[in-house]
Amino acid sequence: MNERIRDIVILVVGLALVLGAASAGYAVVRARASGGSPSPQVLAPVVMPTPTASGSSPAPQYERWTVGIARRPMTVRRRPVDGAPVQARLPMRTPADYPTVVLVDEVREVDGVPWYRVWLAGPPNESRGWVRDGQMAFYSTASRIVIDLSRRKLMVYRRGELLRTFPVAVGRPGLETPSGHFFITQKLRPPDPNGVYGVLQLGTSATQPKLNGWPDGGLVAIHGTSEPWLIGKAISHGCVRMKNAAVQEVSRLVPTGSPVIIEK
Repeated sequence: MNERIRDIVILVVGLALVLGAASAGYAVVRARASGGSPSPQVLAPVVMPTPTASGSSPAPQYERWTVGIARRPMTVRRRPVDGAPVQARLPMRTPADYPTVVLVDEVREVDGVPWYRVWLAGPPNESRGWVRDGQMAFYSTASRIVIDLSRRKLMVYRRGELLRTFPVAVGRPGLETPSGHFFITQKLRPPDPNGVYGVLQLGTSATQPKLNGWPDGGLVAIHGTSEPWLIGKAISHGCVRMKNAAVQEVSRLVPTGSPVIIEK
């Protein structure tokens, strides 16, 4: 990625827009944990990284990613050129009334105009497309989640360093949690903290392909649980379950938009 472009886009206009958008109240989302019907959800805050103070020393070099947040309805194209086929049209907010975010994969300048290749939520898994400059604001994240399905462990990294490791439950045989490169799309509080989703749901861009007929398209979430004794098992419809205290800790450490790498 061109360093000059990245430095311009990361912390220019994103903070004010995201913080304002995250103040919304109640919303309904088509959530899925273990086969339950859709439930009303309450928005959790979009946690933002703290920007470097003006005049301070340059930040140390470490792995970081750029997150784009829709500042208007976005048109995603298959190639970085006006008139290319449209791959997707994204609203400013999700069906849960959460700000729409995408994870930036690459920046390319075409005829003097920046284009951003972004990871997209929903099927097919690991989809990417191109968004023309002017449709997104930006912020950065230095956090990522790695989920090891074989070990049934979730690891949180920040600035390239392992911070915490948590046990998880994963998808059962036939409805396995998909592997690949994804990102956190939204954070929602279930209406009943003692219900099957637990106290918090972290939506991801992954889907369980065999559940594409579900109302939410089979979207995979990382969420709490009312059955903590099942943690460590392959038991879900594809979602990743954690103990309630653990998913709250992960949410605190990992901003919306951060990468989620799921490994077999």
